[in-house]
Amino acid sequence: MTVSATSPPPALDADRLARLEAFAERFRDVFPRADQFRRFVAYLAGLLAAPGRKNVEGIAAAAVGLAPAEADLVQALQHFVTRSPWDAARLFAAVRRVRPGAVTDPGSVWVVHDAVFPKKGRHSAGVQRQFARVLGQKVNCQLGVVLAQHGPAGYFPLAARLYLPAPWLRDNAVLAGRTIPEEARKPASKAELALAMIDEVRAEGRLPGSGAVAAEDAYAREFAETLTPRGLSPADEGDRLAAARERFDEVRSVLGLDHFEGRTWAGWHHHVSLVFTAFAFRAGEPGQ
Repeated sequence: MTVSATSPPPALDADRLARLEAFAERFRDVFPRADQFRRFVAYLAGLLAAPGRKNVEGIAAAAVGLAPAEADLVQALQHFVTRSPWDAARLFAAVRRVRPGAVTDPGSVWVVHDAVFPKKGRHSAGVQRQFARVLGQKVNCQLGVVLAQHGPAGYFPLAARLYLPAPWLRDNAVLAGRTIPEEARKPASKAELALAMIDEVRAEGRLPGSGAVAAEDAYAREFAETLTPRGLSPADEGDRLAAARERFDEVRSVLGLDHFEGRTWAGWHHHVSLVFTAFAFRAGEPGQ
């Protein structure tokens, strides 16, 4: 099933909220603390129901009543997404386990592409003026690398990583040392990040149904000699890549993927993994 971006998010009526709460139970092991799990459900609800911009204030406004124990839901959700010590990698992996159609789609390919997060300031992790391929120009932004699956059963984002340009790491070494895990502070190209995600998903015993990976040109050049040893092959499917990007743009516009206003490496991955979770729920909803 696919998600449409042609209409605003539907309201969370009692039946839909009950389905969301049942869906959220499948992620209890990622959020063993009661306060974390309560905020997890509220954040998902806000992503799904908030009209307009889905910053923390908008998310909290749409989720009022779902976390009655919170004296200040905005502050609670801000802490949850930026500083709470939960592992986004575990949430990405959990989403891959519950996503409908992910494993049983024989015509699917994996897709690798950029995600652009425009920024006005200079204080966010990885932000600098850099070339955004999808925009065809240099902009002040963060760039993410997305691994997704696309096929007859639909589009499903699998994983994402924030790209940290070498100049940014060099100029912000002290900040990076305080706020970014050591293994993520090593300079890596976007293709190297993509291959690391491919290896992570392969380690779960998953492969695209067709065994092929479609990638934007900048990635495809570096993939030339690295996919075959992994049991994969490059896919020369421009139409498939374009279709996947179109579906990704719906994730961005409908669920506020690039609306996050935090600055930290952890916050970026938290928000993106939560958006992917909300997408998985929405993709399984009746009529979607």
